[in-house]
Amino acid sequence: MITGDENLQQIAALDVSIISIFEKQGLGSYLKPENLSKIGRFTKLNTLLKSKDIDVDSFVETLNSIENASKISEKSILKDQENLNFAAMLPCGLRNPFKEFTESFLESNGKLFRDLNYLIEGNVNHELSYYPLLDSIKDERELPDIIMASDVNNFFHRPFVDRFINKNVFKTYESTAPNQYLEKVGFSDPNKNFTMFTANMLVIAVDKNRLGERPIPEKWEDLLNPDFENEIVMRGEDNFFCNAVMLPFYKEFGMDAIKILAKNIKSGMHPAEMVKLAGKDQPESGTFYIMPYFFTKRIKNRNVEVVWPNDGAIASPVFLLAKESKIEENKKLLDFLLSKETGEMLNGRFFPSTHEEVKNENFPETVSWLGWDFLTQNDIGKLKENIREVFMEVWNKKD
Repeated sequence: MITGDENLQQIAALDVSIISIFEKQGLGSYLKPENLSKIGRFTKLNTLLKSKDIDVDSFVETLNSIENASKISEKSILKDQENLNFAAMLPCGLRNPFKEFTESFLESNGKLFRDLNYLIEGNVNHELSYYPLLDSIKDERELPDIIMASDVNNFFHRPFVDRFINKNVFKTYESTAPNQYLEKVGFSDPNKNFTMFTANMLVIAVDKNRLGERPIPEKWEDLLNPDFENEIVMRGEDNFFCNAVMLPFYKEFGMDAIKILAKNIKSGMHPAEMVKLAGKDQPESGTFYIMPYFFTKRIKNRNVEVVWPNDGAIASPVFLLAKESKIEENKKLLDFLLSKETGEMLNGRFFPSTHEEVKNENFPETVSWLGWDFLTQNDIGKLKENIREVFMEVWNKKD
């Protein structure tokens, strides 16, 4: 019998007819292979249903009415519902090198990590992702022992903060003193809950041909120039635009800046698409691209100039949450994740390291960071929604 405690991969494997039940509730995409591979292993059915305000008992009863669904046994649930020791959801530019680097380490230390249950993925799609489900998780046993995640996401929202962060479920793991490159802007968590791993540094790429005789932006505020209407491309799609950009603009320049951005932003796309378009005379191309520093290194067009703003590249956080109760048994993995060797791998791929002995020589000096006062004194989830509503109201009025 299905109880609701099963993960989505278990549910998807039961019976083909189950998919139609999910589709009727608008949940069909959660059972697609590409999404199951990302969040299916560590997302319970109960959690998904609660996040969508769907009555759990009624839905489970409907599933159990399918003959083959009753074949699932308690024993198989316990076997397949093993805790995930380590889950990493990383920026696209970091996922592959980190995965290769980490798996090489795990394989060379096979005896130590034989039973490690882990998942390393790119930052999950924001329309259908693991992050929104966090608002409905109430039991820490549903969470991996070590979580690595990117951007200012639902780990900073009030439901998760109240249930887990403020109750000290997680504790900062510090193998060394923090690296001064990021620490000069107070990157480390003063409350000792989040372990700051690296940052996705956001900068501006400028197509000088499209810019013409106008001055090249030197600071972020310059992008609010009314002359730049419909000329900026940033990470996003459909009804989502990058919070790592929106929040700093709101913090520094207020809600009016969000309205101007909505006018000036031409489109949202993945940074890999920006690399292909930057400097080219295409209808989709922009004059300015707000994108990760890592991806700017792939732009070969000489007409494109990369600007590290005078007020600092935006440090979009990549952080680690380690359950305090699980630190001792995961110490060797944590030591590796926060080692100098890992830090040098990050630095070599244009992600700054927080390890004190890494020089971070690939980065200009100035850094812009939201700051912990901003993150803790604001209801981040509600603020993000307010910003999105203001942005989309203007955005939807465009041609």
